[in-house]
Amino acid sequence: MHVIVFRKMKWTRARSGMRAALACTVLVGSIAFAPPAQASSGVEVIDAHMLTELEQHALTANAREQAFLYADLADKLSVLAGKQLADGEVDEAEATLERMEDCTAKMESNFQQSKSLKKTELLLHMTNRRLSDMVRAAGMDAKPHVQSALKRLNAAQTSLLAIIFAK
Repeated sequence: MHVIVFRKMKWTRARSGMRAALACTVLVGSIAFAPPAQASSGVEVIDAHMLTELEQHALTANAREQAFLYADLADKLSVLAGKQLADGEVDEAEATLERMEDCTAKMESNFQQSKSLKKTELLLHMTNRRLSDMVRAAGMDAKPHVQSALKRLNAAQTSLLAIIFAK
């Protein structure tokens, strides 16, 4: 535990800049010495078991929920593929991206019956941004696979937007 002691000072207008600097120092100090966040603080660890469970849930869900569940699965697969690419596991990332394209195709076939199109589109938008960043960061051997997944996701997002704006 760190204790910060302040002396009593008389502040004037000339020292207002010092006051702001002190406030920033206290803020940075409190962040730097704060205990590390735990895994339960909203950070989700994605593993093969969780993805398999999510895919099984999407398969058995009713048609009105499947599009969103497949979009959620595609989003989690894109996070996993990004981690795999960052770790240098290019072959695993390519397999994950192919699995993501399959999920995107299944999702697109369920758009007409879906009840949560706007939430699905928001999730697709975030996944699209992640894949766009991955295209820029990917090496030459992985870039075609990421671009293919992004192209497939763009097609699904375009058809979803057409359905949303047709209503």
